[in-house]
Amino acid sequence: MDRAKHILLNSKKYENDIKNWRHIIHRYPEIGFDLPRTQKLVTDVLRELGYTVQAGFAKSAVLGELDTGKPGKVIAIRADMDALSMKEESGVPFSSEIENAFHACGHDAHTAILLGVAKYLSENKDELPGGRIKLVFQPAEEGPAPGGAKLIMESGVLDDVDAMIGAHSQPLYKAGQIGCKYGDAFASGDFFEVRLKGTGTHAASPHKGNDIIITAMEIINALQNIRSRELPPLKSAVISVCSINAGSLPVKNVLSDECTFGGTFRAYNDEHRSYIARRIGEIVEHIASMNGVTAEYTDSFNYPYFRNDDDVIDIVFHSAQEVLGNDNVIKKEDPEMGSEDFAWYTKKLKAAFFFIGIRNEEKECIYSLHNPKFRIDEDAFVPALAVFINSIYRLMEDERIHGK
Repeated sequence: MDRAKHILLNSKKYENDIKNWRHIIHRYPEIGFDLPRTQKLVTDVLRELGYTVQAGFAKSAVLGELDTGKPGKVIAIRADMDALSMKEESGVPFSSEIENAFHACGHDAHTAILLGVAKYLSENKDELPGGRIKLVFQPAEEGPAPGGAKLIMESGVLDDVDAMIGAHSQPLYKAGQIGCKYGDAFASGDFFEVRLKGTGTHAASPHKGNDIIITAMEIINALQNIRSRELPPLKSAVISVCSINAGSLPVKNVLSDECTFGGTFRAYNDEHRSYIARRIGEIVEHIASMNGVTAEYTDSFNYPYFRNDDDVIDIVFHSAQEVLGNDNVIKKEDPEMGSEDFAWYTKKLKAAFFFIGIRNEEKECIYSLHNPKFRIDEDAFVPALAVFINSIYRLMEDERIHGK
């Protein structure tokens, strides 16, 4: 039996463990950097498996390290641990018992699968080619900005890593499938807020004050010209206003003296990213001034864009084909305009990110990420575990990954 088939067959032994860990994490979701229960579960499992554990850095991250005792490369794998601030409506028997907290993005599964990786590696350490493996359990992928990845990179615990991989649940792909994107993977993710202040007045006498709602409309319309008329047509970028607040709906005859709105902008180029931020500020200032309104504009640069390292994603792609067959490995054509704080790892390391299919219509695992009815087909766990393990073997062996 070749190694890939052996790995897939052997991975089935860990399915129940992964499910059990996932159900515990799902039932008690935690948000942002405040992850004491999840952190303890991860730390306890890693220590029981014989890993060297470092916990509490980057506020609430956990790092488990396995040394094969043989010379070789250092390979890192990341899973995110945090949930979202939202109510669960999935109907699964292990639904969240924490009010307004729900693993609606699959991070519970990511953490459980990586614990499965930890157990597989600890029980099959003698088969590994050599080197060390670092398992990174990260807080705050969903925020608050700039997320946990940046703090982990700044801590220095990954400075000796030769290659790193991570993955995310993807309901567009069926359970048992893997998606890989060469090159550009995720856009930058940045936010802005605008506060307009003027003179309120009776709606029947608009000339006696400032119509800040009209001013906001002019600004919001003008912002779209940045994308359509100021950036190259073939370059990807998005500017979206996602909230606007002024006045009170029951009050129909008062022009408010204040309006706030905010949103996000995304790009695949640092120059365009900075240009968009600057131009939003200029447009806000000029249109507000033209209408006799004062304006405050703030922007926050949160998550950089990232490209998958071609060598690393190619190794993952072929590792997945070996385990699952060519038909179950999808070469993704288009990048995401969403953002991912895994980007911080790719800025300093040879790193790549892939997708784990979780869709199953018969089990109603059809809802998008961040949907209150989000579900995961747990038949995805064994294939995902096998892809991770085979990728680790190949990353340790492949000459394109140079040891430090």
